[in-house]
Amino acid sequence: MFQGEGTETAPLNSHFGFNPAEIDVMVLSHAHIDHSGLVPRLVKEGFRGKIWCTPATFELTKILLEDSAKIQEADYGYINKKRLRQKKSMIDLLYTIEDVKKCFDYFEILPYDQPQTILTGVDLLFTDAGHIIGSAVVNLTVQSGDTSRNITFTGDVGSFQNQILKNPEKFPQADVIICESTYGNRLHEKAESSATELLNWITHTCLHKKGKLIIPAFSVGRTQEILYQLNSLELDGKLPHLAFYVDSPLSTKATEILKKFKGGYNDEVKNVLEHDEDPFSFRGLNYIESVDESKALNYKEEPCVIISASGMADAGRVKHHIANNIENPANTILMSGYCESSSLGARLQNKPEEVRIFGDIFKLRAEVAALKSMSAHGDYLDIFEFLKCQDISKVKHLYLVHGEFEGQIEFRERLHKIGFFDIQIPDMHSIYDID
Repeated sequence: MFQGEGTETAPLNSHFGFNPAEIDVMVLSHAHIDHSGLVPRLVKEGFRGKIWCTPATFELTKILLEDSAKIQEADYGYINKKRLRQKKSMIDLLYTIEDVKKCFDYFEILPYDQPQTILTGVDLLFTDAGHIIGSAVVNLTVQSGDTSRNITFTGDVGSFQNQILKNPEKFPQADVIICESTYGNRLHEKAESSATELLNWITHTCLHKKGKLIIPAFSVGRTQEILYQLNSLELDGKLPHLAFYVDSPLSTKATEILKKFKGGYNDEVKNVLEHDEDPFSFRGLNYIESVDESKALNYKEEPCVIISASGMADAGRVKHHIANNIENPANTILMSGYCESSSLGARLQNKPEEVRIFGDIFKLRAEVAALKSMSAHGDYLDIFEFLKCQDISKVKHLYLVHGEFEGQIEFRERLHKIGFFDIQIPDMHSIYDID
């Protein structure tokens, strides 16, 4: 599902460029909505094959797709009301809650490291990508006559300094690699600085400016990482006595799922669990459920921290919090992850004098900043580390996807320098013959 692409978003999500009824099988690398978000649409348009994913991905995808359908109903109501005033035709929903329920009839669960034949001549193996809980590298062995090809789709590759999850695992030798490139031209700051960086912004905003610290955060992954850091600060006796609000029912559900799959935790978190039964909870933490409770936060005058979805600030409750607090210089909007260039989060980071939210113009008087040391995606050094398990001379083709073109160009040059030779940057709907 495309997000944050401005006026291009709806057309991109409305047309697959192929006939879903002709697709035999789908393999879902992980639950994030940019990967899973059009599954109900795929089924709605005729797909009837199996959809393979890991157990944690299955549980996360259920709550994410239900939330996606609810957001669409709210957003499309607003958009169509505006189009009606402009005497334009109405836009249809991509899918409904009922479409979401139907798509789960086609899901099949496959744990890590268990080979499975998914079509005649096609075997699937999931290895841990270390990106979010349940995220997988998709390893396919495709047999055609006497010829066998090992094709790997990396999905989204996690960082080797993830604060919660295990490192990405080694994967079998591939002939063809389809590799993500989100941070192909960037390096993250050291993860050890995350808690310190977070504490500095809490101190600056809530204690010195007496304002609200609003943190847009993805419900799956980023919110839990922030909660873990805040819990670490409390364990160290550094967390200020403030109210902390997680204002996202989806984040609450995702946190409970993360707690269920403890096998994905790294050794540091497992050590914390020996003396702290819940590493995502601490003094002053409040979970907001109802819309009325969410609205009430806008009338609170005392300093506080509000963590709310979505991470790119393009939808969900955080968009309302930003609109209600953006014109107060005492407040800070602290971005916590990657933002598409057209998203509200990206526009805020450009620090314009004014910004349009919900059709209204707001003066940007609040401080805008970003947590630079947090990312569920590996940077280019992480991906180099991830690819070390491969004999480069045996990788015949490498394709760069899931990144911005300028970054992919730089990443391709870096990959050339370490020995990869046939590196393509595909256009949308392009087709390659790997033989």
